[in-house]
Amino acid sequence: MKDKYDVVIIGGGIAGLSTGLYLQKMGKRSIILEHGNQVGGNMSGIWRKGFYFDCGDQSSENVGVLFPILDELGLYNPDEWVNVRFRYATPDCDVMMYDYDQMREDYKKYFPESSAGIDKWFDYITPLCNTLKKMMGSGQPFAFAVDGWKKIRSNLSMIANSAGMAKASKEIMVRTGEEKALEYFPDDPRLAFLFGVGGAKNMLLMMHLFFWYAFTFDYWYPKAGLQGFLNKMADAYRERGGELRLKTTVDKVITSGKQVMAVETSEGERFAADYFVNTGNPKRLINDMLDNPNQWDYKDREVTIAAPVSVAVCSAFLGLDMDNEELKKYVKEHHTLYWRTYDFSALDRYDPDAHNKGWSMINATSFHLPHLAPEGKSSLVVQVFNSYHWQDGWGTGTDDPFTRSAKYKELKEKVLFDIIRETEYIIPGLSKKIVYKELATPRSMSRWTLNPEGSIMGWSYDSLQCHMAKKFTRFRTPFNNLFNAGHYSIWPGGVVFSAMSGRIVSKGIYGGFWRQLFI
Repeated sequence: MKDKYDVVIIGGGIAGLSTGLYLQKMGKRSIILEHGNQVGGNMSGIWRKGFYFDCGDQSSENVGVLFPILDELGLYNPDEWVNVRFRYATPDCDVMMYDYDQMREDYKKYFPESSAGIDKWFDYITPLCNTLKKMMGSGQPFAFAVDGWKKIRSNLSMIANSAGMAKASKEIMVRTGEEKALEYFPDDPRLAFLFGVGGAKNMLLMMHLFFWYAFTFDYWYPKAGLQGFLNKMADAYRERGGELRLKTTVDKVITSGKQVMAVETSEGERFAADYFVNTGNPKRLINDMLDNPNQWDYKDREVTIAAPVSVAVCSAFLGLDMDNEELKKYVKEHHTLYWRTYDFSALDRYDPDAHNKGWSMINATSFHLPHLAPEGKSSLVVQVFNSYHWQDGWGTGTDDPFTRSAKYKELKEKVLFDIIRETEYIIPGLSKKIVYKELATPRSMSRWTLNPEGSIMGWSYDSLQCHMAKKFTRFRTPFNNLFNAGHYSIWPGGVVFSAMSGRIVSKGIYGGFWRQLFI
């Protein structure tokens, strides 16, 4: 048994690092136990033959949360971040997401027969998204990212800036984006799909508006790559006295009644603490880690175990013999959302062609930052939706992400070939420019992060199926000294809310969770 800590943190992604850094500010002794061989989790990145690739997340919103948190931790430098933009491309249109008036006119140029519906759509979303910009992009930090008078001032500012949402507030929290898009485009399934139907099933209209705002104004990329950014957080954590153990998988949570006494790793080491924070997968916590899961309320346990998680992706990592100027002629911006088909069968586990349907997200990693690739070359990541269970578990016949087979390798090669072929619509002649290629599947993500089914955003965005859709946060557990942080603790998850959860939980443990709301 190791010396007793104030807090043991399970998981070294942005939630675990945020939790640890805030605990240090409070003078608490903590240790982070990370399964992988580097920090990062869903934000991990890899270097291959001089090319840098982001494995999961490709950039992040700020929304008045991420940068204030980093600033509070002494880790924010605006010169270290680049504002990255989005492009929407389909077989019928090619639109840059620069501002709403420009998008309105561009879509009307491509779909003149639907001009009336396009005007209605942008008449509806433009004032609401501009309100979101006032609320989250004005430089005023979000209330959960500050304390004391700053929190009070932030709450008052948020109330004042949200006035433009008042009339639509009920609709955007009960209707789905799919319903709104079908209302405005009943006769144009292409635009209905592009503006709402093609999102996550039953995703709230509020979340659609959030993406329209963030894609247009508020996505950011660290100049060191996401892995470099996470490494900076990890270095600061160590330098300030925190302990961090990599390649350390927590397999057991040892309890006595409603109290956690220690955790045990796969190597048999035990770590005791006053408190424990799990930033990872709660399904694994209940099913595999707890020595006595019966202490978890039966109904809640069953709901959590059965809860659907977010989508998974395949990521093609491509090193190109093409300099940035040549690549920019084709991709135009850091992110290209390329809708290859107007259907959403990409998650059909039985369709052998599922990976060629729906959207692909083409991320020019070195678009602004040539140092993320060898001189005169470029790094590209192309992601497509795909089910963890596709083709009988990717040919493995099992749910175990660590099982691989000859069929698994064969399917990986096919998917990688098809992704490259499909991407040539955006980058002609791409296949002849590739000097490095590799594919990560949803099973790769599950091996890296231990996330169930390779999920990339926590729980499902389906508001009718997600058990968190009405509760939004779940920091406490049935055990008195065990808490949740990370994208499974707060819905709808993602980088920003994961970082915020670390702040809330660290302060909530020692100061009370209700205080995080008001003071």
